[in-house]
Order: sequence, then C-alpha cells, then structure tokens
Amino acid sequence: MKRKIIASVVAALCVVGVARNTATAAPPKGWDPGPGAPAVSGTVSMGKTDYNERVALPGMAMLRVELMDISGRENRVVTLGEETIWLAGGKLPIDFRIAYDPSRIDPTHVYIVRARIMDGDKELFLNTIPYYVLTKGAPSKVDVVVIPAQARVR
Repeated sequence: MKRKIIASVVAALCVVGVARNTATAAPPKGWDPGPGAPAVSGTVSMGKTDYNERVALPGMAMLRVELMDISGRENRVVTLGEETIWLAGGKLPIDFRIAYDPSRIDPTHVYIVRARIMDGDKELFLNTIPYYVLTKGAPSKVDVVVIPAQARVR
C-alpha cells in the first residue's frame, strides 16, 4: 500500500512538476565528481504518441535530467544532481550521466530520475512515470521515456 502511495505521488510530481518546494542540494565542500565518481546514467528517448507524428525540436532545445530525493517531509523534493544537454541536432535517444556524492544517499530514502526537454522556460517533453534509482533494489541505470508535455494528464 505504501509503495502504491509513493508511486502515485511520484507520478504526480513528474506530470505536474516540482517547481514549488524543490531544493537543490549543493555538494559538500571539496567534493569533486571526477571520472570515477558514482553516477546515475542511462538514455532519454521519445515515447510513442497517439498521433504518431515526427516531432522536430527547436534549435535551442535543452534536455534537463535530474536525480531527485522524493522522501522529504511536506512534499519537499531535493535535487542531488543534474545534467543539462543542448540538443543541437534534435536527435533522441541521448545518453546522460549524473554524478552524485554517495555520502548523501540514504538507503531509506526514495530517489527518481526526471527528464524534461525545454525550450527556454517552456516544457516541451517530460517523463510521466517515475524512474526509481539507487535504493530499495532500484538500478543506477535507467532508460527514460519522454512524451509531449501537452499530452499529459490534467
């Protein structure tokens, strides 16, 4: 039951966004995510649409992928890391890698990856299902599917 409630909350966060009550956690002083740092990785690809049309991304489209701790009280979500990729060629799938500080991972917490394709402040595509990572048996590599933002449930 608790897992269903968490899944419902995560799905709502992915669909609606978490602009309010979101904090970005700065890495600890002196932490340097070198090439060997632990990371969440995977790909972001376009989901199938009902109308099956080819979608052209604008020339300034950016992919933003975030590692988020969704275990906070009062719906507070903490972003532990992110990667922003300019989609110059507008081609998906695309690989991502988000380095994180392992000392900030609590095995009792729940972590997800959120992906959004943006044109400035406008959300064009996003994932609508949660992609769990790192704890409670979840992997550190995920393949995230995004769909048009207009197609999301209201």
